[in-house]
Amino acid sequence: MEFFQDPNVIYLLLMAGLWISAAGAYIPGTGVAEIGGAALIVGTLFLLSQMAANWIAVIALVIGASLFFLLPLLKAEWERFAVGGLAIQAVASFFLFAGASVSAIWIVLGVLVAWAYHRTILRRIVEQHRSLSSTQKDEFLVGERGRVMATIEDRGTVQVRGELWTARSRSRLESGAEVVVTQQDGLELHVEKAKRLEER
Repeated sequence: MEFFQDPNVIYLLLMAGLWISAAGAYIPGTGVAEIGGAALIVGTLFLLSQMAANWIAVIALVIGASLFFLLPLLKAEWERFAVGGLAIQAVASFFLFAGASVSAIWIVLGVLVAWAYHRTILRRIVEQHRSLSSTQKDEFLVGERGRVMATIEDRGTVQVRGELWTARSRSRLESGAEVVVTQQDGLELHVEKAKRLEER
């Protein structure tokens, strides 16, 4: 389809994939944004492989966008350096294709939307998360009940509060088993069979 050979369409799909993936990094647990973003990025890379793409520019764009979104997430002090990633994204966008180019209007809009998306949505999520005390963070899901979604043999997946989490257990837990969170270690939960607590 000619539609999917349009440099502007491919550019917008790639940026959408990166933005959705960024949302997954800022709001972990569900896996939906991560999978959706990855699918868009992989699909866009496939489309790029069918065209005369400048892969150095493609890699530079992905790295630039990733730096812009992820540096502030990793450390608040690094936020001032994140704009450098946005600059890399903007410059690389002009060189994505050999013999064709993305419209300057879309590139400028892409940079402005990325900036606004980070400042109005993603930054607030990080600020809210960092405002929690360390005690609150450690106890955020402790005591919550959930269900094993993928059999746990040391590590697996559980659903707690309607979200999917990576979980560890000292014993094998079959899919469907009810569990309780005993510890939260960042984005990873430690769980055990719920009835064990009831037996104590």
